Amino acid sequence: MKNIILGLAAALAYTCSSNGSGLPEVTFEYFNLSTNEIWVIGVSGLPPDAAPGRLLPSREESALYVTASVFSETVRIKDRIAIMWKDNGKEGWPGGLKIPGSIPPGVAHQVEFKRKDLGLPPKMKDGKVRFTYLGNEKWRVTILK
Repeated sequence: MKNIILGLAAALAYTCSSNGSGLPEVTFEYFNLSTNEIWVIGVSGLPPDAAPGRLLPSREESALYVTASVFSETVRIKDRIAIMWKDNGKEGWPGGLKIPGSIPPGVAHQVEFKRKDLGLPPKMKDGKVRFTYLGNEKWRVTILK
């Protein structure tokens, strides 16, 4: 009986890990703390599906405002990471993209980071990387465990 209880407790602890599944996963999450709506049109140096698309303005980094990409496999991170986005001001893009796959109008911007300067490993098996747009072409990158 004691072994059964210990086994159930271990199984519960395993399934209640940080991501809830008990399996390692890499998450890239994005927030927009500026006053303008932005559209991330590309992220180089990360997996192709790591670009979030449209980011609405919010006042805080909370689960209500996150746009995230989750990978349940080891992710390779290149030496340089670049984020390309468009800013269409406070009016944003009513209704989103009219033609799927098209790039919205707006002013194009780009910022580049060195992976080493961010403290990111060349390969990630588990963890969370948070990209927060602060406005005025400034981004904050945080690594969360």
